[in-house]
Amino acid sequence: MSEPLTKLSFKVASVRSAAAAGRTFLESYPVEEIVQKAKLGKDALYPFSDLDEYGRALLGADISQRQPTRFSTLDQLVLLPPVFTPRRLEKMTELQREPLYSDVVLEAAIGGFRSRLPVTMASMGSTEVAHAASAQLGKGAAEAGIPMGLGENIATVWGYAKRTKASMPTFKQRLFAYLDALDGTYGGVVVQQSVEDAYDELWNKVYTDPDIEPHVRKGHVAFEVKLGQGAKPGLGGETKVSRDQAKSLKGKYYFPEDPEAVARDRYERHSAPGTYTEEILRAQLRSLRNNFPRAKIWVKSGPFRDLLALFRVAAQERIDAVLVDGKEGGTGMSPVIALKDLGLPTLACLKRIYDARVEGHLTPYVLSGRLHDGGHVVKALALGATACSLGRPFIVASGVAGAKGITNYLEATEIEMRMLISSVGKYTTRDLSLEDVGSLDRHVADALNIPYVYA
Repeated sequence: MSEPLTKLSFKVASVRSAAAAGRTFLESYPVEEIVQKAKLGKDALYPFSDLDEYGRALLGADISQRQPTRFSTLDQLVLLPPVFTPRRLEKMTELQREPLYSDVVLEAAIGGFRSRLPVTMASMGSTEVAHAASAQLGKGAAEAGIPMGLGENIATVWGYAKRTKASMPTFKQRLFAYLDALDGTYGGVVVQQSVEDAYDELWNKVYTDPDIEPHVRKGHVAFEVKLGQGAKPGLGGETKVSRDQAKSLKGKYYFPEDPEAVARDRYERHSAPGTYTEEILRAQLRSLRNNFPRAKIWVKSGPFRDLLALFRVAAQERIDAVLVDGKEGGTGMSPVIALKDLGLPTLACLKRIYDARVEGHLTPYVLSGRLHDGGHVVKALALGATACSLGRPFIVASGVAGAKGITNYLEATEIEMRMLISSVGKYTTRDLSLEDVGSLDRHVADALNIPYVYA
């Protein structure tokens, strides 16, 4: 690597300062935003003052306390412990002693995988901040006993089995950093395939690879159809790459400037978002079932307005899991305008999950989008999610202490979940329900059919 991992991982503060200069869209009139566009042209579309930070930062929708929050988040919800706890009495009868928070059962079934916690590691793609840390990310997720995603464009950019850059691992090395550390009981890997990955038949390579086949046979592999991402729904993957990389990838990705004809240090690389109708999606899902019968099938959706229609298709096609990424979801790269204006907030996505449960859908739903503590997870589970998917917390934790940082972070988060669930007088995640959650906002309370705490 050209820089130590810690330096790659911890540019959050510098990104915030750059964002403060480049996206003042909440002020009464955005003079600085216009100034930045006048100075930088199209480079002002992205939240950086230093273009070398492309793909190395931890980005997401701005819900900082420096500015008024534009939309409601899970932090507008609180958990509501009761004084009368009949389920605690049941647990006491079972244990023949007073139950403790340590008696809460957190093991979960998520999309065909067993997990020690109702948590997965999000599918992070080819950007350097995730790829450079991939060995520690994989090891940490496996040792924690949670499923892990492998995002799009990894094999196409960094090579499937042969490195395209000497300092960066291949797709298979990233995959086996996780698979080699599994204990055989918990976990599973979820592999995305972008439009560009499909040119190289990534899923077929994985499914027929003799090194991976034993894990496919054991049920440790899922394929995830990516319909969108929280930070940029309706857009494809974006980053900046060197001229050598641009030349090697120009036949598969869109480059606004031809690296053969225009000399620059870095080039914008865009991938296609994919085109779907209900019929196209159904056909793809059925083809996956037919072609890869031993793989689990997941769908990842961005925060789209027609989520409920997608949930109905997933239920009818018996999909193993649907992951829904709210607009606050993290990204290595996204235009400022997408972070500002595209998509449903995570809490609104959770409302759609609640609506799907009301309709009777039993599909496992995994929620993501700026979730980072045990309270977020417990609230999501009470409102109908099966599990939560985290990304940026694991990047930060791995930068602190590698795989151990990830297991330490999850150890603390696990205790948070146990304490909160036991506080509402329950001892399994499946017992959580709407009665356990209240809202500080009346409109959110009405939307989710939960108490408004000040009523």
